[in-house]
Amino acid sequence: MLIDRSAIKHNLQKVRELVPNAQLMAVIKADGYGHSMEVAASALDRADEFAVTGLDDVERLRGQGIDKPITMLSPTFNTDDLNQMSARRVRPVIYDLGQLDALSGLDPSAELDIWLKVDTGMGRLGLCIEDAHLVASRLLGHSGINSVSAMTHLANADDPEHPSNLRQIKQFLKFAEEHDFKQLSIMNSAGTVAFSDHAKDLVRPGVILYGISPQRGMSAMSLNLRPAMTFKSELISIKRLPVGSPIGYGSRYALDSDSTIGIIACGYADGYPRHAPSGTPVLINGMYVPLIGRVSMDLITVDLGDIKADVGDQVILWGDDNPIEDIAEMSGTIAYELLCGITTRVERIVI
Repeated sequence: MLIDRSAIKHNLQKVRELVPNAQLMAVIKADGYGHSMEVAASALDRADEFAVTGLDDVERLRGQGIDKPITMLSPTFNTDDLNQMSARRVRPVIYDLGQLDALSGLDPSAELDIWLKVDTGMGRLGLCIEDAHLVASRLLGHSGINSVSAMTHLANADDPEHPSNLRQIKQFLKFAEEHDFKQLSIMNSAGTVAFSDHAKDLVRPGVILYGISPQRGMSAMSLNLRPAMTFKSELISIKRLPVGSPIGYGSRYALDSDSTIGIIACGYADGYPRHAPSGTPVLINGMYVPLIGRVSMDLITVDLGDIKADVGDQVILWGDDNPIEDIAEMSGTIAYELLCGITTRVERIVI
């Protein structure tokens, strides 16, 4: 698998062009969406700050000498953790009333910067509006807190026409008017594309930075994005089989003519989706060939048709000219899952 740092840099610039007046919090959780958190952070050195999941991610980044501000999107923490965060330029997100117990012991001199997350319709992490008003007032009056910012998350930003989008934006902005927040943040990748006029102070792009379109019906190419990940393997066997020959487990696929088939060294143990159906495209020597039969643990089979191919030839499972979005759609999943599903036995080569 190839990871292209220049593609990540390019995609960051495209996001900057969408929202030139907003700061950019680059989301590098889930090991940089499968690209390596450290590699992503180094390629995104022009981002204003980073977002990760919790303290273990912070430790990895600080251990690599990365000193940009870091937001923890879904942290668990105790009072001791909080007292160390200010000095380490870490901002926790407060999303649950139970987190307030840890804040009660915060050192009055801590000068901690905090995010308050408000649930305006996502139905996931975040305080309801009524609780958020009470918590905001408490946080803004706390002597150990330097600043409080507020964020929300759109449930349907990948579908710009969905009525919940503007409803959530309006509800959040009305809430924010009643408090003195340092920054406001609403938009993830999809929201940044669809609602750039509502970018406010800071956007939180994730998958778009890795060259994946966050919008339904909109290709990465149309957004001038470059895929940062190319998932490659090679042909390890080629053979000729007669019409009617079954292919793969369950014998659910049978050749409809005499065919040349290729066996590729990749399977679900590497992160290729097991439910990819026959017909899923694989790129070999610049030509598309269809996957046939079931994906197995270590191998997949393709119908080579009339293309010229030899054992050892490189195949592109997704990446340039074979969009991961297409593979995901055919497999009944989303590109996010495929990015994050590459297993540790796959060699990562950073270019």
